[in-house]
Amino acid sequence: MEFQTVPFNVTTLFAKVKRKRIKKKCYPNSPLFKVIWPIIYIVRMFGFAPYNFSQYRWTSSNINLLFTVIVAIVYSYVLYEVFTKFLNVKRETLSIGRIENTKVIINYSVVMYELGLTAFMRRSFIRIWNALQDFDENMRRLGYPRKETRTAIVAWFLVIMITIIWIAINRIGMYAFLETWTSNMKYMIPYIGTSVAIYKFVAITIFLGQRFGHLNSVAIQNLPSTSMGCTKIIISKKV
Repeated sequence: MEFQTVPFNVTTLFAKVKRKRIKKKCYPNSPLFKVIWPIIYIVRMFGFAPYNFSQYRWTSSNINLLFTVIVAIVYSYVLYEVFTKFLNVKRETLSIGRIENTKVIINYSVVMYELGLTAFMRRSFIRIWNALQDFDENMRRLGYPRKETRTAIVAWFLVIMITIIWIAINRIGMYAFLETWTSNMKYMIPYIGTSVAIYKFVAITIFLGQRFGHLNSVAIQNLPSTSMGCTKIIISKKV
């Protein structure tokens, strides 16, 4: 008895999805947004998310962009405070003071570069994010929704663990250098900002990888198999 395999035509299926697509998509209620919303707000607090939802799409936000500028001003003020403090500290050797000053200046330059990159490249980032959302919506309508349970667990685990780690670093610094919480945080905040920018980049890279993996698994499920159990894969470049 022979079974006839129904071909998996990506172009036709996505054309059907576009015809059936609802104009208003509740992207803020998408599975991805629901599981990573704490990360989004943390990234926004440090000035690395000048975006907002408008008409159920992620768009550039001038208000949040202004917040990015304010955060840059705060970083600049913190640098001035820390640098002034370091200049008034008498160290045993001159080289140690130069290393500390250089380290602070380099870290400040890195975080300011990252803020500038975030501000000027925000439209490119928005296109990537909306493409992720479109992909999830299209796959859901095709009957292959993504399960974000693992992403939720990892996101909450990272938020809790990273918070604990930075609190521990703060307490150790206060104890080691006999500093107040405010003084130690002034020194730490550019480092935290840099780490937040790195987390954001890594997260988007992981999200893209997840969707490539999901698409690959869907394609494999729909490949026609021979009677011998072997699979002959012939996929056009367009597909």
